[in-house]
Amino acid sequence: MLHDELKDLLEKYLDNRITPEETRRLQVLMQAERNGPAMEEMIEAILAEDRYAANAHPDLQQAFNKVMETAALRQALTRRDDDAETGNDAQPPIKEEDNRYHISRKSIRTFYKTMAAAAAVAFILAAGYTWRYYYAGPAPLVSSKTASPIPAGNKAELILADGSTIVLDDAGTGTVGKQGNTRIIKLDSGRLAYRGMSSSSGAAPEYNTIRTPKGGQYQVVLPDGSQVWLNAASSLKFPVVFTGSNRTVLLTGEAYFEIAQNVAKPFVVQTSGIQVKVLGTHFNVMAYTDEARVKTTLLEGAVSVTQGAATAMMKPGQQASIAEKENQFLITRPEIEEVMAWKEGQFKFRKTDITVIMRQIARWYDVDIEYKGDLSGIQLYGSMTRKESVTQLLELLEQTGRVHFTINGSRITVMPATMK
Repeated sequence: MLHDELKDLLEKYLDNRITPEETRRLQVLMQAERNGPAMEEMIEAILAEDRYAANAHPDLQQAFNKVMETAALRQALTRRDDDAETGNDAQPPIKEEDNRYHISRKSIRTFYKTMAAAAAVAFILAAGYTWRYYYAGPAPLVSSKTASPIPAGNKAELILADGSTIVLDDAGTGTVGKQGNTRIIKLDSGRLAYRGMSSSSGAAPEYNTIRTPKGGQYQVVLPDGSQVWLNAASSLKFPVVFTGSNRTVLLTGEAYFEIAQNVAKPFVVQTSGIQVKVLGTHFNVMAYTDEARVKTTLLEGAVSVTQGAATAMMKPGQQASIAEKENQFLITRPEIEEVMAWKEGQFKFRKTDITVIMRQIARWYDVDIEYKGDLSGIQLYGSMTRKESVTQLLELLEQTGRVHFTINGSRITVMPATMK
């Protein structure tokens, strides 16, 4: 939840544990009007703990005076209106432009104390921002001519060996199909699982394919007990029964794997050009055709990756990436939370190129992307649940002041903020 993230970042700031990246993220969250009420509650909690005094920045006090004065003015106006409704208006009406001269000193003192707590996070003012919640509503951000696209969620189809298709999101729990001696079961949790016996000796293997659409995701338990989470616009082809010396599956798109250990049968993930070979481990493979590089990220255990003559052994926390015509893997240590955000139902961007962000958005919300103007070099930070509408996500990205979006049906146009 965004409010949980906001609280966590405030705690880190007050404890002097916040990183520069988290500082920028906190700036964005504090600007969002919808976070205003939650921000007030958090400030009250800070006041109760008397934690703000030691961290308030004196150099920001002058800039914050305007915020305090505006807040006091708003409360005075609210109280005056309330008094009028209850018949307690002891004073004659006051012109709005003169209100500041009629605010009681008690009101100002009360709000001065409250806003002093907010000064604990007033670094947003130093960065040239204004806490929009205390001013007249912000200008509209994302321009939309139609309803905002929303994600589909847990959605996939299963293609059986004979070519027949089962729409899994429509299927009820229990047995949804049968392949030889193997039953295909949809569990109460929504996962797909295979239960059965080994195929007879010499029988040709039967293959199934599970495929997610844009906006969909799904989890499957393979015949060997390995678990796979498929991201949007992805597919996984696998045998109904693993035979031979390897357990090989074919992936397009992105998936996270938790492999059942079997020393005698290594598990192999084959993409369009990359082969990932493991015994038992946790890892993520991103191999979308519209991405320039195939990326394998290792969370636990050890894997080897191969493309042609290029090969590399990976350690936990590492990511191996390679383009189609390259002959060497690039080994890096990415932000694991960002890589795995999709599996946890989140978007997380940490200095992420705007075109990479928009490709993720296109897959999840099933929209088309159009670009206008020069967007080179625009890298953004952001975090939001994938359950929100695309408009809410785009509004968050617009808070950075770098980009602007328009929505027309299923088409999103991206442009620099200067073209707004």
